[in-house]
This record gives sequence, structure tokens and C-alpha cells, in this order.
Amino acid sequence: MLFNYSIDGFENIQHQDYFALQQINAKLMSLYRSFGYHQISTPTFETYDLYVNEDSIPSDGLFKLVNHQGKVLVLKPDATLPVTRMAAMNHPNSQEIIKFSYQTNIYRNFSSPEIIKKEITQIGIEYFGNNSPECDGEVIALAIRSLLENGIEDVHIDLGHVGFINFLFDDLAFSCKEKATLFKYIENKNIGDIASYLEKLALPDAKKAVILKLPLLYGEPKTVLKEMKALCINDKMQQVVKNISEIYAHLEVIGLAGYVSFDLGFTNQMNYYSDINFKGYINSCGEPVISGGRYNNLSEKFGIPRPACGFAIDLLKVIDYMEQHQLLPRDDQKTDVIFYENSQKADAYKMAEQLRTKGSIAEVFLMTETKETHVTSFKENALYKNAVLYFLMDGKLFSEMDGTFLEIKTIGSESEVV
Repeated sequence: MLFNYSIDGFENIQHQDYFALQQINAKLMSLYRSFGYHQISTPTFETYDLYVNEDSIPSDGLFKLVNHQGKVLVLKPDATLPVTRMAAMNHPNSQEIIKFSYQTNIYRNFSSPEIIKKEITQIGIEYFGNNSPECDGEVIALAIRSLLENGIEDVHIDLGHVGFINFLFDDLAFSCKEKATLFKYIENKNIGDIASYLEKLALPDAKKAVILKLPLLYGEPKTVLKEMKALCINDKMQQVVKNISEIYAHLEVIGLAGYVSFDLGFTNQMNYYSDINFKGYINSCGEPVISGGRYNNLSEKFGIPRPACGFAIDLLKVIDYMEQHQLLPRDDQKTDVIFYENSQKADAYKMAEQLRTKGSIAEVFLMTETKETHVTSFKENALYKNAVLYFLMDGKLFSEMDGTFLEIKTIGSESEVV
């Protein structure tokens, strides 16, 4: 019957995982803070108008409702748009450097049967006002370090650039439909379908040969850079090669280039990316846990032209991996549980408060059963696995240890048995 009150795609976070979530969140926010990022928050609900023209998120993929004023609202399906709006509203000077970090939930009503989850817990950063390779390098470096700092070493980043193929297709004057079809085939690395589709298009054989090599632009960065240079047919493509090589050079300087591979063929659902885009993987997991890139044109939607770069991490995917590999931080803090007879109430509460002032966790319960019954009940409760049980009776304090009750002077003095 309880399943009648649950919703597919939304899940509870049990206390063990929530403790881990808090610890990981605190560690990452401390990391981002050390690089100058300021933590912010945006509303859970956004106006439908904010997303209505974003074809990267279909209308059917939004959770919509109407407020009492008749305005259509949506549960926030993306974090970058609201953060960009906030930056534009509060920092109208387009020359300002702005660094924000956030932790939030986003909501998407995915139509794909393979994607059940509809509520995603994200943590991420957005870096506004800097269009340099060093900015991109910092963002990618923080994505890598976000996993390394949590003991995950099996990490790699696939780094691409939406401009390289777009600038090629623009030069060849492809229609939107032709671009979309070729992008799909290139992302799937389906050379046979690309070749069949190109046969239908009036293109010189040399240009077809260039397109057929696009799905192969992935792997070791320096090798891919050489291949990219050989395929350039215009200045904009050459600029992409220069830009992505400078970003990689920066990652070499800071010692993180070894985690990066190039893949010029993948796309991102969010169509606001304008330059680099990247996905972060834990190598034994098939799905990316990090998604990010540069979105230099998005802020213009809010009237402030401003370059920007950022990423978001799917925290619960990371926690699932860490749990499977015994990497999760555990709540091992001891809990002092004091049971008391009614006549000892004042002493029990005073004792508990003294423990709390010293940073301990202390709970107090009136004895309603025998000592043995209380011990059995609490030992069976997973929430009290770290508990030490004490009993205040007849003016004496007892500590329970393996079913034995020892009289002690004070809590913490078990070695000084009376």
C-alpha cells in the first residue's frame, strides 16, 4: 500500500547517503571557495517564459503548473539559465568577473524509457566575464578535481568544441535538417550512414572526405589536434584548433592534462553551448557524471553580453559510485543515549546538556521497560549503531557493554568502574 504514495522518478535519500551528500557538498564548496567562487541559490520554480524558446528542453519535458495569478511556472529544469539571469540582474556591468557556485535540484520529465530519474541533485560552478583559455582550463580542472578530491581516481574528461563542425557546415551551406542529421550520425560515429547520406548531397568529393573523418576526431589530444589542423577549410576552424590547443596547454601546465581526451563529435542536449563542451566520466561507469562547457551568448538573453563557462555534477550518480567502491564518508560519531528513572530526570537532562556543550551527540529517554529490553530495542535500530547506552537509576550511573551493566562515575569514564 505504501507504493501508492510514491512517484516514479523521485526518490528518498536515506540518512547514510544524506550524511555523505552533506560531507561531499561541503568538501566541494570549500574547493570552489578556494578558487574564489561564491555560493548562491536560485528558486525551485521559474517562469515558463524562461524556457519556452529553449528547444533543448521540449515543453513536454517540463513540469508545469499555474499559480493563483494565472502565470505558468515550471520546476527548474536547468541550473545555468537561472544563474545567468541572476548574474545579469545583480551585476549589469558586463566587464565584471563573476564566479558563482551552487547546489540545487533540477526537474525534467524525460520521455526516454531508459531514463527514469526525474529529479537530479546537482552541484556546479559558473564563471562569467572571462573568455580566456585559462578560464576554460580552470573550469575543466575544477571538474576533474571535484572527483579526485573525493577519492575517485578513475576519471577522464571528453573535451570537444561545438564550433569546429558548425563552422565547417556553415561553410558548406547545409540546411538545418541536413546539419541535424549529420550531427546525429557523427555523434554515433556511424560512418556508413554518413557516407550513404552524403551520396544524396551535391558536394565535391574532397568535402565529403573531410566530413567522413569527423567521427574519427577523438582520442589522444595531440594526435587529434594534428588531424583537426589537416581538416580546416576556413579561418574559424583554425581558430577553434588554436583555442582548444591553448586550453590543453594550460591543463598541461597545471598537471591535469592526463585526465583529458578529445572528442569533437559529441553534442550536448543544452543548445546554449557556443564553444568548448565537455563531459566527465568515471571510467567504470557508462553515463557521464559531469557536463559543462562555454556559453558566450546566453547572457544576451537577459540584455548583458557576457562570456561564461561552467559545469554541473550529478551528485547522486557520484554517490552511487562511491558507495559501490567503499569511498563514501561514514557517520561514525558516537551517540550517548541516557535512560533515566523518573526521579532522575533533572540529572539526566543536565548530564546530556553538558555532553552537547563539549560537541557530543546526546539523547535522553525515560525508562519504560527493563534495562535489557531497552538495550535489545536500540541494538536492533540501525540509526543507533554508534550508540553507547547509559542508565541513570537509584542515583547511580551504569554503562552497558556487551550486555553487561557497569557502574561508572561519569560518562566517558568507563575505565573507572566503581
